[in-house]
Amino acid sequence: MFVEINQKYLTPEPPLPFVVCTVGQTTHQGAIVRPEGCPYHHVIWVLEGEGLFSYKGTAFTLSAGEGVFCRRGVPHRYHSGDGPFDTAWFTFLGAEAVLDYYHIGNAFRFTASPPMQAACEELRIFCEGNSTMISRSAAGYSWLTAWLEDWFAPSVPAAVRVRRYLEAHFSEPLTLEQIAAQVRMSKYALCRYYKENQGISVMEQLKRIRLAKARQLLRCSTCNIEEIGWMCGYESPSYFGKLFREATGQSPREYRRLRL
Repeated sequence: MFVEINQKYLTPEPPLPFVVCTVGQTTHQGAIVRPEGCPYHHVIWVLEGEGLFSYKGTAFTLSAGEGVFCRRGVPHRYHSGDGPFDTAWFTFLGAEAVLDYYHIGNAFRFTASPPMQAACEELRIFCEGNSTMISRSAAGYSWLTAWLEDWFAPSVPAAVRVRRYLEAHFSEPLTLEQIAAQVRMSKYALCRYYKENQGISVMEQLKRIRLAKARQLLRCSTCNIEEIGWMCGYESPSYFGKLFREATGQSPREYRRLRL
């Protein structure tokens, strides 16, 4: 694990354009509660197991290979689900213009690809070696921009970008117009395109994502049924229960009871 100890650089406006604050891994990750948020921008993903993450009233589970980015100062918390919970993480200061360039808000979820994880491990080893503040700044900035460019690359097919958007915003009251705007299509063009390429409609895809997240929350959290429905984008508890039963053959309460 690498931890920057020079307090001169660990300020909201560091003297360098980019500072690697910490990078490492944690086995048997304990519960983390940050009501004031982390003082650094925070990238974290799951290596093994499953954990429950929440920020600003949004809760979701992260499984192996899934992660979340949080800007500094965004209140959040996370803890293990029912079993092991190992994580890897990278925190930094600076690069505000890069985050703004990609229109990154308070947080977003992502899939940690093997190349991304391997590059971060190489960065950790580099930082722990005979590196300097300047060389760490350059290497960390290179890792961050390469990862973000790959994740937000315009060459990624529109269907993949739509799926990523739905995965990141499933708890919100999304409309076809909002979703279509992410890929610069009309809602009619998006409906035709997505159906032809994925075999299901955009809104059916959103429903499947929401119900999959609901199943995860029912297994891993102690939130009540109404709260879980709300977290998954359903303001009406009865409508949530109806869709859940149609998809699983069980009510949310029955599903949770049989898996405790």
